[in-house]
Amino acid sequence: MQIRTVALAAAICAVGSSLSAAEPSPAPYSAVEVDPFAADQSVALPPDYQKALVEDIARETSIAFKTVIIVRAGDPPPFGHAVLRISGTVIRYNAANAAKRSPIGFGSSRPLAAVQVRLADASTGQVFLIREVKGYADSLGMKIAKLCEGAHLLNTD
Repeated sequence: MQIRTVALAAAICAVGSSLSAAEPSPAPYSAVEVDPFAADQSVALPPDYQKALVEDIARETSIAFKTVIIVRAGDPPPFGHAVLRISGTVIRYNAANAAKRSPIGFGSSRPLAAVQVRLADASTGQVFLIREVKGYADSLGMKIAKLCEGAHLLNTD
């Protein structure tokens, strides 16, 4: 009987110590900072696309997460809020071809892009996720907001 008690106590201690040694998962963030995405040196990126991508990500994130505060790069973080930094690199950009435009407007002339996205803690710089996201250049903001949702990094209240 006494041996079983000792074995049970040892098992509980072993489980407790392994749980405390595991790295805690990041708590959901209540604020997001979207940094301008850099262009890979081999990518010819239109100058207005960098700003448009940041605005698109901020807009789509605020739509998907109603209570999340959007912080502009360089602004001080809001007091009492953990900030998730969204940054990345444009690794491919194929501009729209005006000759491919159809008279019906199926959108075949929309530019395509691929970005490598980094989601990190703004205060510590700890990177939680790096993913490649690709698609139409004007839909990447929605895809990146969904990436944040799937990673459970933002408050959904």
